[in-house]
Amino acid sequence: MLDNDIMWYWFTGALLFGILEVFVEGFVALGLAATCLFFGVISNFSIIYQNMAAAHFLVLAAVIVAGFFVLGNRVFWGNRNAGPVSRLGNCFRDKIVGQVAVIKDPIINGLGSVEANGTVWKCRGCDAPAGSRVVVADIQGNTLLVKSLGDD
Repeated sequence: MLDNDIMWYWFTGALLFGILEVFVEGFVALGLAATCLFFGVISNFSIIYQNMAAAHFLVLAAVIVAGFFVLGNRVFWGNRNAGPVSRLGNCFRDKIVGQVAVIKDPIINGLGSVEANGTVWKCRGCDAPAGSRVVVADIQGNTLLVKSLGDD
């Protein structure tokens, strides 16, 4: 049973897609990993496996990926305020824009890091030493755009 080469190809594909899922979001690689794992298991049953073609893999992969996407979005992103900045929308922007932040790593050539709202963020703004206070002017991706308070 374990000397089936085709089974190991599918299991290797499942492992590679599983590792890829760590680096990408959206549950696509996880769905493909699950599909490869399923095909690896059924490859041991030659009667079933011989009747399944590449089209079956593509259809099953599409169904599993769509299922993971829907389930994953409901389970992990049901509360939009708990996700990353790109998923939060304007409600999070309103909470952090205008707050005073403390520079952790000095801003040199326009880049540095600040602590705002209990979290350390990458930031862009005018050069300033560590420990200075700045105001969060905007968010661009996962980077805060900051400006000097003027009273430092």
